[in-house]
Amino acid sequence: MLEKCMLAAALLCAVAITSCEKEDTEVTPTAIPADPGHHTPGSYSGARQGDLLTSTNIDNPASYKCMYIDGANNIIGNATKENSLITYAVNKGINAFAFYGLKNVIASSANYSKIGSFLSRCSQSGITNFVYVIVYYQGSVNGLDTTYIRKYNNSRTSTSEKFSGVNMEWEWWNGATTWATYLATMKTYYNWTRSVSPNLSNEVYFGWFNNPSNIQSTMANEMVTYCDRIVLHDYRTSPDVNYMKSRLDYFGQAALNQGKTKKIVVLFSAESSFMGPYYVSNSFNDAYQSIVSQYTSASFTGKSGIRIYGWQIYNYTYAKQYRP
Repeated sequence: MLEKCMLAAALLCAVAITSCEKEDTEVTPTAIPADPGHHTPGSYSGARQGDLLTSTNIDNPASYKCMYIDGANNIIGNATKENSLITYAVNKGINAFAFYGLKNVIASSANYSKIGSFLSRCSQSGITNFVYVIVYYQGSVNGLDTTYIRKYNNSRTSTSEKFSGVNMEWEWWNGATTWATYLATMKTYYNWTRSVSPNLSNEVYFGWFNNPSNIQSTMANEMVTYCDRIVLHDYRTSPDVNYMKSRLDYFGQAALNQGKTKKIVVLFSAESSFMGPYYVSNSFNDAYQSIVSQYTSASFTGKSGIRIYGWQIYNYTYAKQYRP
């Protein structure tokens, strides 16, 4: 017990020090004038968790600042690795984690205590959103991941120790499955996140309107209906709104047709072939501020149906390599 107390104290000291050295400074929020005919907040009776109706369509500063945590099964339960991750995230202004590789840990109730302890310490350090990433394979719906998440969350009394959302990753546009199968699975996840208490947020990683390539509006409409937020990749060597604009437009038009605005999280990759080298001399917030500047001056039909909610980094290993 004494060892745990000393460890917790050491971590708090480390966090306190690094928080004074944050490289990402806060920026005064920028409001964009309301679009004529745009719905006022709360005016749409079908609004759900994740569908914020607002006249501000880009959050500045970012509300959501997330990092994919690869190899989470090798971090949780290892005090040194946990402390390093928390300290890194605090220093970089990160407030959300999306976890890969938790299945083997969360499958056993014997691990619940160490998962809960880690998430609680993250919460105390300002990292308060925890997303469980489900990389889809046959059998993961209604039997494995969803059961594990439900049982784990039900075992915790404090919200600071619970997962707040799930991320579905299944690249149908690259031929991993058909659009029809993906859609059916996405609906299953949506219904499941609404069946548990408290409800979980439901997000998807999205690449392209492809496979097939001629039903973009249909795809966008279904995703706007059955996702709380969409993690949209901007896999370039520097931030590039034009690269995302046609996809944003489809989502925005679909959202407007449903009387909503849709949360979009811009996904950057810190891999060497993408923005890894960019991060050597630019912070995560620098990248987002570039998006803010580009997006503010961008024009497309569905713009008022989109809310750029924040950013996400792929992934912890690459990020700390290029932005230690």
